[in-house]
Amino acid sequence: MDENINQITGYFGTVPLWPFILFGFLGLVAVFVEILNRKRRANAIDNFRYTIETELADLYPRHKGWPKNINTYLCSRLPEMQHNFEVLRVFIPQDNLLNYNTDWNNFCDFCRNITDEKCATAEQSSASDTTGDIKESTHKEPDPKEVFHKLIADLLKHTHI
Repeated sequence: MDENINQITGYFGTVPLWPFILFGFLGLVAVFVEILNRKRRANAIDNFRYTIETELADLYPRHKGWPKNINTYLCSRLPEMQHNFEVLRVFIPQDNLLNYNTDWNNFCDFCRNITDEKCATAEQSSASDTTGDIKESTHKEPDPKEVFHKLIADLLKHTHI
């Protein structure tokens, strides 16, 4: 045992210490970068959630009512949300990136294609369903409120990774 310790001590006496110092420094830098990236990721998630909660406060999480000109209302909020989407995308793992982009594109398509007429039609059909007048319709449009909440939930599921 004493012989092994002498060999190790002799090794460190003949080998320069700068590689060990360099690797130690690189290890500290790697730890610092990891801590910084975790903080940036947490801030990106917080900003993304905050934007959804503030920009869509009347519609999500509790639905208070559709504003008039819903298309204009939602499309005017897309640029701010797009910015936070892009910032958060950097921190999404590669295997979830396709789902994240798909969920965002579905949300944008919904915002661009929703109209007041679609909302009114959905409200009328839900009112007629509750009164018992069942219409003979082969194609029933999904309720825009439910679709909207599902799209937001799909976006927010990526903030729990």
